[in-house]
Amino acid sequence: MEGLPKIIDSKQLPVEITPHPYMMDHRFEGKAMLPAVEAMQLLAVSTRSYLPETDIHCIVNARFDKFLYLEADHNSVEAFNEIDVHANGAVVSRLITKTRSKKAFITRTKEHVALCFQQGPQDLKPLPLDIACSLDGICIEISPEKLYRELVLFGPAYQNIKGTLRVSKKGALAEIRAPISETHDKLLGSPFPLDAAFHAACAWGQRYSGIVGFPFGFDRRLIVNKTRPGESYWARIVPVNTRPDQLIFDIWIYDLKGLFCEAALGVRMRDVSGGHMEPPAWIKDDPGDDELKCIRDHCSALCVMELEAPGRPSEMALSGPERVRFNKMGHQRKKSYVAARLCCKSLFRKLSGNDLDTPAHVITTISPDQIHPCCPVTIGTSHFSCSVSHDSRFAIAVASENNVGIDVEEISEKVLKSQGIFMKQTEIDLAQRSSLGEIMASLRIWSIKEAVSKAWNINLASSWDRVRVTDIGLNRSGFLLTEQDCFAFHDTVDSHLFTIIGRSS
Repeated sequence: MEGLPKIIDSKQLPVEITPHPYMMDHRFEGKAMLPAVEAMQLLAVSTRSYLPETDIHCIVNARFDKFLYLEADHNSVEAFNEIDVHANGAVVSRLITKTRSKKAFITRTKEHVALCFQQGPQDLKPLPLDIACSLDGICIEISPEKLYRELVLFGPAYQNIKGTLRVSKKGALAEIRAPISETHDKLLGSPFPLDAAFHAACAWGQRYSGIVGFPFGFDRRLIVNKTRPGESYWARIVPVNTRPDQLIFDIWIYDLKGLFCEAALGVRMRDVSGGHMEPPAWIKDDPGDDELKCIRDHCSALCVMELEAPGRPSEMALSGPERVRFNKMGHQRKKSYVAARLCCKSLFRKLSGNDLDTPAHVITTISPDQIHPCCPVTIGTSHFSCSVSHDSRFAIAVASENNVGIDVEEISEKVLKSQGIFMKQTEIDLAQRSSLGEIMASLRIWSIKEAVSKAWNINLASSWDRVRVTDIGLNRSGFLLTEQDCFAFHDTVDSHLFTIIGRSS
């Protein structure tokens, strides 16, 4: 704890650690260990017993240096809380154990956890709700069963990610729970939600960095509303920095109504197994894979989102006008509508200098005509056109300084049944000769005409009639509109085709 003012008081307090049966489920290489979240609870309770006025809800400069292993057949573990009170009011607390060598009669002291309870007002601004409850990017979906069977090898008491975990390059999103347990006084709230959020961060590290990471410290933890046993929450994991020796994340936890509960910032994770633990092959991502490169190269900004990714609090991110439309929709339409609105709000933030200050419900992404999407900005003078699309899996929004159209379609042979409606005979012939196959070629023609209708603001039937596709390629196609040569650009993700059209203002 370098840089702290002079110590004005010190105290060593005994701490009795009871290895409750549920704690045996928190394991490393088969051995039960005291979870970091439980250690923080122990130190908070012990420190409050000596200094009742200590604010224990802001913890800074936490370090988890050495595992404290637990034995199921032991009634308790004797440990100590070493407290230093500094002149500025900061209270440093350390969890230590002492062992005595039978042969050498030497007492060895191990420091397992060190942290500082920071005093005074806190100024943390929560992550905006539209970011906290959604996830930009192409996701891998991991079931809780597979997560805890193959990635995070903890027993049932610590399997608290509820439902599908979604992980993209932009982070992870998970519904987590705080089960009812026999844990001690919960001065910091239930220990389980933050522990489960660590699991989501661990899964991200295994996918994108090839590291099975355990938390070994964080910069700051602020608890605003304590998590409660029996309740469920949302955790948003944001990657901050990745290095070969460590990963750094910010973790944000909200309740299901969008209430900010707590944050752990600058969470540092690393491989503590000495290379013995490796991620399974199926989780590893190709670091060189640039998702939607063609689409990205032909717009100013984009956001793509899985329809299932937004969490339950996402409805609270809608503005008043957006909610008016939302309330009139059926369940499935609401899902795609919310995802599209969140994509547009993401564009707003990206094009406004990474604006994280504007509340989500203040951002309206509907044009005055109450039909078309829009992309407002808070800085600069550029005008950005916006286009959105969705299919059965994705919603996508793109913005450009020129008029732009985007379309996403699930690849299916159904497109062949309606060729005579939207394709000219020359286009049918072109699709049948295409090296891509008739389905992929026909879907590109359909998608081009969908995107043109948005870029040129014409109805779809008019686009079918006025557009003539002249060349079909894997990532680039050509077409004529009023005898003008134009181009479309494509990307394919799994079984979904993305197409973008742009034109000069």
